[in-house]
Amino acid sequence: MNKIRLQRFSILTALFLVFSNLMYGQGAIPFTISNTSPFNDNELYVAIVGIDYTTGNHVWVNAKTSQVLPMNASYNTVTGPTYGGNTGPGQNSKYAACFTKLSEIPNKTFTLPLIAGCRVFISKGSQLYFYFFGANGAPSGYASPNPQNATDPNQGILYEMIELTNNQHGFFGNPTRVDSYKYPMGLELFGANGYQKKVGDLKKHADIVAAFKANVPAEFQGCVNDATGEITAPSKTAAYAEGSGQYANYLKSYIDAIWNKYKNEDLIFYAGDAGVFKGRVIGEQLEMVGQSGAFVGRTGRVQNRPSTQEALEGKGVLDRRLVDGDLDLVIQAQLTAAINRHVVNTTTANPGQQNWYDASKYYQVNPTNHYSKFWHLPGINIDNLAYGFAYDDVADQSPSLHSPQPTKVIAVFGGYAGTVPSVPATTDVITVYKDCNYTGFSGGLTIGDYNLARLNSLGVLNDDISSLKVAQGYKAILYMDDNFTGTSTVITSDTSCLNATWNDKVTSVKILPNGVTTFGNQTFFLQNRNSNLYMDVWTASMSNGAGINQGALTSGNNQKFTFTHLGDGMYKIIANHSGMSMDINNFNKANGARVEQYPYNATTNQQFILVDAGSGFYKIVARHSGRIVEVAGASTASGAIVQQWDNNNQTCGQWKLVPATSSQTSVLIQAEDYSSMSGIQVEATTDTGGGSNVGYTETGDWLAYNSINFPTTGSYLIEYRVASASGGVLSSDLNAGAIVLGNVTVPNTGGWQNWQTVSQTVNVNAGTYNFGIYIQNTGMNINWIKITKVGAGATARTASVETAEQEVAVTELTVYPSPAESTLYLTIPVSSEKVSIIDQTGTEVSQQKINDNSIDVSRLRTGIYFVVFDQNGKKVIKRFIKK
Repeated sequence: MNKIRLQRFSILTALFLVFSNLMYGQGAIPFTISNTSPFNDNELYVAIVGIDYTTGNHVWVNAKTSQVLPMNASYNTVTGPTYGGNTGPGQNSKYAACFTKLSEIPNKTFTLPLIAGCRVFISKGSQLYFYFFGANGAPSGYASPNPQNATDPNQGILYEMIELTNNQHGFFGNPTRVDSYKYPMGLELFGANGYQKKVGDLKKHADIVAAFKANVPAEFQGCVNDATGEITAPSKTAAYAEGSGQYANYLKSYIDAIWNKYKNEDLIFYAGDAGVFKGRVIGEQLEMVGQSGAFVGRTGRVQNRPSTQEALEGKGVLDRRLVDGDLDLVIQAQLTAAINRHVVNTTTANPGQQNWYDASKYYQVNPTNHYSKFWHLPGINIDNLAYGFAYDDVADQSPSLHSPQPTKVIAVFGGYAGTVPSVPATTDVITVYKDCNYTGFSGGLTIGDYNLARLNSLGVLNDDISSLKVAQGYKAILYMDDNFTGTSTVITSDTSCLNATWNDKVTSVKILPNGVTTFGNQTFFLQNRNSNLYMDVWTASMSNGAGINQGALTSGNNQKFTFTHLGDGMYKIIANHSGMSMDINNFNKANGARVEQYPYNATTNQQFILVDAGSGFYKIVARHSGRIVEVAGASTASGAIVQQWDNNNQTCGQWKLVPATSSQTSVLIQAEDYSSMSGIQVEATTDTGGGSNVGYTETGDWLAYNSINFPTTGSYLIEYRVASASGGVLSSDLNAGAIVLGNVTVPNTGGWQNWQTVSQTVNVNAGTYNFGIYIQNTGMNINWIKITKVGAGATARTASVETAEQEVAVTELTVYPSPAESTLYLTIPVSSEKVSIIDQTGTEVSQQKINDNSIDVSRLRTGIYFVVFDQNGKKVIKRFIKK
């Protein structure tokens, strides 16, 4: 038997606890056990054991009465079997009377108290034989099944369990396969504000066992017990036993390669919420120093190279506090996950920063943990989420459920065989359908990548797409295999029924813009095909949210719009007089939503796709909605408003791009808007205007910016906004080095966020080029690059001063930190009672009150978001990154 004291925390829980003081309060909740197995309720037995959250005492919950009782040896009154002379810790074969038949639990529901390190056990045919020691002191806790003990009294009993904690910060729980699989399980959590999520197995027991055998190599076939149907984690089998097992050194060659390689090279990896780390093996100890995120400047350690057993279980040197205990455990958890998934690069010389959070790279190379890989295969678990080893929650691969305000929990013995998560049908710029002729279940897709797990989350199943509707300006790349592999095909228009090769054969999809790509960094007047009038920021307003109308040509800067190509025919469109972006009001996707100007925040409602409409005219498609920019009501009157509407090929939604050749004297490039790069990282900047800068540069790193227009032949001033604590040298060039523009020295500015502007003057022939920056000597951050035609510089600089003064008023309100983990703070009080948080697709994901000049972002997933304020009667949007 195993003696249980405290449950080991996952890395997810550890990081959560750092910020838990910002969460909501919570109490007891109902916990229901649903039985979808072929067994009767009176054949299933339930026990709940854990630790009282307020006293720290070991307790158990009487499932029939919901009474919370301290563990005590006096409960050891049930006689259990004796195998090999093992009479248990009490030497009398007596065990705890803590199990209740499911049929005897009222409504199959008990009240789950505030409890930590809790396990809900469900066994079939018999109770399990636990031994209670006591509530506290020594010995305390309980002894539970130990499958590696041949004389354990629980041998032959089928059981499963749910691991959970329910405390003042909410409910945290999951089914687990860390030690073994015995029977399909599911878990569903409900919470405030409509929260509901399921995790768990999607197949019947026999089908899971058969699928495991069909998908794992010979080294893992011994994990299956054909007599009982149990699948045991390799670390719990004799074949992988330390020192004696046939596969005791299964991971040794890989671990040795990691240790040997990174004695002489830097290991740099991205670790999600924890940040970026860089370090080497020194002697036999791996030392990693935080480069960004919560652990900057701190060193986490792994004492020496782990064994196969230590790596499979995340134990020993991978579960050991050394000097900086919390960070030591973080580094050890990340390395455990990376070894099991085989994502530490051991083949490329000086590979630079590695992304250990790219799930498409997991389990692709041997040796790897095929036991864990199996639980993440499509169709085995909901959303491909599973706990296959101790730190499988790294990179959010585990089926961990959390709500700070839970309302009820349902555990499902038997899992969800034959079902999928309940997801409503949706439509969007591209819509995929289960059946031909646009019938059956539909899933709406926006620009982005959809592997099978993401498709499943929308209710779209594997090999189940038969037809597609494709809005003009978009394209879909269909793949036969998961993670964008295998045979592919491109769909650019409505397809009522896929051909025999592709019908019901799609496993992953990429959605991309599909526009005209030739208008980068050029300035135009936009003439409407129906009215012959021109797009105009009305009254040349400088205000946020000022409406765009149509009017007679005045050649004013409020009628000039500069297009910056973002790739695949998608553009940001900037009004020259204000420097603000064309914008669809408030992310609205509906017909009639107003087109206006607003400071550019790289949101989807500020990005537009150009579609050729013939004869020099183009449709301007709003990325977020798929609708086109048109003159309302096909009006021919001056002053008529410009809005978005369905694409019906209406001439009032077609625009001629008339070059405004004299208008472009300067181009401002945000450093993070690169088309491609090598070795670069993006971080939040404290420079004027906020946003992001690029950094962590090393010698040999580079950035490239496509389609930069130099409108006339002559001299250009190139300015670089830089910060450095050491100094360095950069060079610039055109067309991948075909034209070298020369070196620029970056001084030591006194810190990585102390900003200065350095410059060079170059001669360039008129044309459109790919502009590149090469780091000749390491040590700089770059916020932006500005290219100005010399001769118009005085005018340009005057305009820049005016714009800067306007920006101060707009950017006086700033949100920080970015990246943010749990809380976003405001630099000044705002008049908004409530704020909205918008994701990159334009969807509102949260609306809440501002509390003590701060906003709770703890429940957001990792990504880029925008917070929308009403500041003095004006809409203000600020971008931030959620860790």
